[in-house]
Amino acid sequence: MTTTVATSATDASPVSASGVDGRRALRRGRTVVLWVVALVVGGALIAVAAGSPPPEDYLHPDGTGQSGTRALVEVLREQGVDVDVVSTAQEAVDAAGDGRGATVVVGNSDLLTDSAGRRLLEGTRRADRVVLLDGAPGMLDALGLGLTLGVPAKEPAAADCSLPWVEGGDRVSRLSWSVVPSAAARASGARGCFPTGSAGPDLPAGFAAVELPATSDHTVVTVLGIPDAATNRFVTEADHAGLVVRLLGGSPHLVWYHPDYEDAAANPPTTDDSVWPESVGPGLVVLALAFVAFALARGRRLGRLVPEPLPVVVRAAETTESRAELYRAAADRHRAAAVLRRASAARLATRVGLPPTASVDALAPAVADAAGVPAVDVDLLLQGGVPADDAGLVTLAQQLAHLEEKVRTS
Repeated sequence: MTTTVATSATDASPVSASGVDGRRALRRGRTVVLWVVALVVGGALIAVAAGSPPPEDYLHPDGTGQSGTRALVEVLREQGVDVDVVSTAQEAVDAAGDGRGATVVVGNSDLLTDSAGRRLLEGTRRADRVVLLDGAPGMLDALGLGLTLGVPAKEPAAADCSLPWVEGGDRVSRLSWSVVPSAAARASGARGCFPTGSAGPDLPAGFAAVELPATSDHTVVTVLGIPDAATNRFVTEADHAGLVVRLLGGSPHLVWYHPDYEDAAANPPTTDDSVWPESVGPGLVVLALAFVAFALARGRRLGRLVPEPLPVVVRAAETTESRAELYRAAADRHRAAAVLRRASAARLATRVGLPPTASVDALAPAVADAAGVPAVDVDLLLQGGVPADDAGLVTLAQQLAHLEEKVRTS
């Protein structure tokens, strides 16, 4: 036999309008704050991404952006220097070995593998000079030139050297690396320009530029720690323009070798150094932050249920019967009894002139006086134990309805 429990449409204790409005305002405020934070973080990430050019664009001879070197290349061409742009080590070797005096410059050494670097040095021994605009620490170690890159201890001083492409009063800025020659390199004739001091009392001094003399393994090699000096943005700063033009324009033919990923694939590294581009790390960080933001947005804690108008008209009796069926199917007599008592308490409080949220302890005496029954009986009905079975639940509903009827007719 199916027992239907009659309940009121009121399922929860009434909440004041001001309380509901306050919670809604608080939720709206939190939403606005979250959107503002998301916009700020997104804008910051976009700004970082926009301000950091891809590694393959840095020091590119055709680049017209701030990190490119198109301005320098055009000046060299105006000075009569024949500039060839290549992207592989073999092309650089072929271009430099055509019988003309040539300077070979490597743009972004971060994309130069150790095997490509060795091929370049071996194939350009007849060239006038090889210039590394931007030395990469791992690549220099692999080539065995006796040079290391470190953090500069101070801004570079005056030139303090007698190389043909450096004048005594030249000054540079935008120092990225301190090029440190080893004792063996110094003994073999390595010369440094623009001293940057020593990073420690027991460490050798570094320079903004170091030139190695020609040997049986390579031609003259110049390594710079001021790669930004050649960029469109900073080439006109300090004495960068004259210095770099004299360095790269010392030969009638300039081979600008700018490695790319295809060159790295054709000349795989022989060390354990990764050939992943530098942008992979920041890209993974951005993806991780985006995933965390998405998880927080989708996994946010849900607020209280908000009543909404139904799309169709449903009779109150049908809703009551459906809810009663759910309680019965779940055997949730505790919940059903609490709903019945809470709804009756709210209606009784209104009838005796008390607020709907009045406690049972304050409500029971007033209801007892109005209905003419003992206060202990009212208290037992409104906050007694849980009915043991469905029959007891039906009895409780009938007793509450009878009590309400007494208060109404009293």
